[in-house]
Amino acid sequence: MPSRKMNASVCLTLAIGFLTAGFVGCGPKHPNEKQVFKVQGIVTVDGAPVPEIQVALHPVTPANDDRPTFPQGFTDAEGKIRISTYAEGDGAPGGEYKVTFILQEYNILGRNFSGPDKLKKKYADPKTTPFSLTLAEGKPNDLGKVELTTE
Repeated sequence: MPSRKMNASVCLTLAIGFLTAGFVGCGPKHPNEKQVFKVQGIVTVDGAPVPEIQVALHPVTPANDDRPTFPQGFTDAEGKIRISTYAEGDGAPGGEYKVTFILQEYNILGRNFSGPDKLKKKYADPKTTPFSLTLAEGKPNDLGKVELTTE
C-alpha cells in the first residue's frame, strides 16, 4: 500500500510537469517574427535540375525596422527551391526582392560551400541579377522555372 508521502511526491511531480508543459510553446517562436510566405520555383542549369544551388532573396528596399531578415535556401535534387527565414522551408517576409543564385562545391571537412561559382557569378550580385520576386499574401509567390547557364 503506497504511503501518503509517496502520493504527495507523485502529485507534486505531476503538478510541476503540467505547469512546465503549459509554459512550453507559449509565445512566438522568434521575437518580432514577421509573417512569411512560401516561395515556389524550379531551377535548372543548362537544362537540368541541380541540387544545392544557393538561393538568396535580397530586399529591393531595405527594411525600415531593426529586425532585418535574410531569406535564403537551396534547391533540392529536383531543382525545387526551399527558402527559409525562421525555420526550414518556411518562406520569406512579404516584399520585393532580387534573387541570386550561386553554385559551389560542398566541402565536407569545412562543412560549407566553397570554391569557384560554377555559374561564373552571373547570378550572384543582387544589383545585376535578372531575377526578381514580389511576395505578398494572396499571390502565388512563384519564380516559375528559372533557367541558368554555365556559359
